Amino acid sequence: MLVCRFFRVYTQWKWPNPVMLCRIQDDELGFPVWDPRKNPKDRTHHMPIITPAYPSMNSSYNVSTSTLRILSEQFQFGNKICEEIELNNAIWGALFEPYKFFEAYKNFLQVDMFALNTDDLRIWKGWVASRLRQLTLKIEQDTCGMLQCHPHPVEYNDASVCGAHCAFFMGLRRKQGVKVEEGQHFDIRLVVNEFKHFVNMYMFWRPGMEIYVYHVPRMKIPSFVFPEGYRGVQSSYPSTTANAKKAHNEEEHNRGFLQRRLKRKIGFLEGSVGSSLEKRVAISPT
Repeated sequence: MLVCRFFRVYTQWKWPNPVMLCRIQDDELGFPVWDPRKNPKDRTHHMPIITPAYPSMNSSYNVSTSTLRILSEQFQFGNKICEEIELNNAIWGALFEPYKFFEAYKNFLQVDMFALNTDDLRIWKGWVASRLRQLTLKIEQDTCGMLQCHPHPVEYNDASVCGAHCAFFMGLRRKQGVKVEEGQHFDIRLVVNEFKHFVNMYMFWRPGMEIYVYHVPRMKIPSFVFPEGYRGVQSSYPSTTANAKKAHNEEEHNRGFLQRRLKRKIGFLEGSVGSSLEKRVAISPT
């Protein structure tokens, strides 16, 4: 009953009305509390969920327009399944089916991170992942909300790449319900370059820490993201044998390019002694 009620309530919730368990209290101890009447910044929050203890804060301040859309869609989906369960037309297992992320979108941003070893990659990955929210917000702002992003909170590793590697993916799609002009495209290269420049200013940057961000259509999603190690046939986006072979060859070409580039960089770093600011600018991607 509680699970069904949860989805029913948040399917009907009128955001950005805040979710609160109790009234906000200001004990005048000097700590800032969430109050859109006094704080202009609080008025920009899309999905406020307020903590009950003093000082009250918005626990979901990082929700953007795109991620609110994703949450709302999943509330609707969960509510529909719960209604079927109540009618004995479905079982509870249907509510916990994994989300088919790579079938839900036709275009993606792939964020590849490289380092010389696993310790460096762990630090580098944590820094980049904490900044992906900024990339999502900048894409939304640069396209006036017409291009929506869905950051996938799962990391993937390509064991065949020389060195330590990790990748994140973001689903891309146009805003639904808006008339699209023929031939209209979004150019987000400037936003991506600004993002890469920003993350490369990392205070604890070390030689070998690399980041690449590029557009990937669904048919060119690398095979290492799939549990079985290969891309299954998708009914919504059928592929022929020729297309599958072409995608495989392109993937092998891209993988070889990254391996050769990383090997050249590792060789350069091993032959160098020290790391000055000028060297860092020379080897860090822009």
